[in-house]
Amino acid sequence: MQIRYMTEEDLSAILQMTLDEGWISDLSEFRMFIKFNPRGCFVCTEDARVIGSIMTFCHSKSAWISNFIVAKEHQAKGIGKELLLRAINYLKKEKKGPIFLNAAEQTEELYERFGFKRIMPVNRWLGRVVKLANSVENLSELIPGSARFIELDASLWREERFFLISRFLSSRNFQVCFEPFGFLMYGGIRDFITIGPWELESEKGEIAEKLFVSALSDLELESKIILDVPSTNKMAEKILKKYKFEIISSTLFMCRGKVPEIHFGRIFSFASMGSMG
Repeated sequence: MQIRYMTEEDLSAILQMTLDEGWISDLSEFRMFIKFNPRGCFVCTEDARVIGSIMTFCHSKSAWISNFIVAKEHQAKGIGKELLLRAINYLKKEKKGPIFLNAAEQTEELYERFGFKRIMPVNRWLGRVVKLANSVENLSELIPGSARFIELDASLWREERFFLISRFLSSRNFQVCFEPFGFLMYGGIRDFITIGPWELESEKGEIAEKLFVSALSDLELESKIILDVPSTNKMAEKILKKYKFEIISSTLFMCRGKVPEIHFGRIFSFASMGSMG
């Protein structure tokens, strides 16, 4: 077995491993990791076959460990530990502060051995677009400059995530409210519409709901919608239950290093499906 840097040619095998595990992944996301962080993405191979992978995504002060997977038939052989150690050592060299990840509950003990601590559960919600009882207001007639999106995100996460938010602004649809300022972005991944980020500068649930309903009104009936929500955001939970969404799974949001004072009460959905924040 060999651990080496990930290449473009490895991605189809990695995608198949994630699909076998029921993850919501796509090649375009994987390509972004190795394009912007090629020395922070690793694979384990055996006889030239990819049997494990791990990716890292760096913001200005912090980082995420993502798409960490080992093929079922090769688990419990120490491969995961070696991949995780490679990723952590890389991020240490890059002098990143806190390192975040979303973990399956059964892997919590592994991450704890590497210095990660549980912050909270993150719930994955699933629902469908149904016909709305009343007409809804489209909130995005006037679009502010990208700086306002980035400033709000930075104030909530205590981190400059310019690249991530800029990428979503250029590749996703979105709804915006202005007083108080907030936004919700959405786009397609495989058979789903994913919502995120969904953020607000205040904790006014009625504004968050307007953003959510306005997005639903733009989507085709019966579209399947999925989003990852901090379990501590009870307003998000109330809104999603109102529109018949259900929790289908949960992960553990974990951190290695000092946890910043993130405002989870105004973060209604993470930006990505467990991979970048």
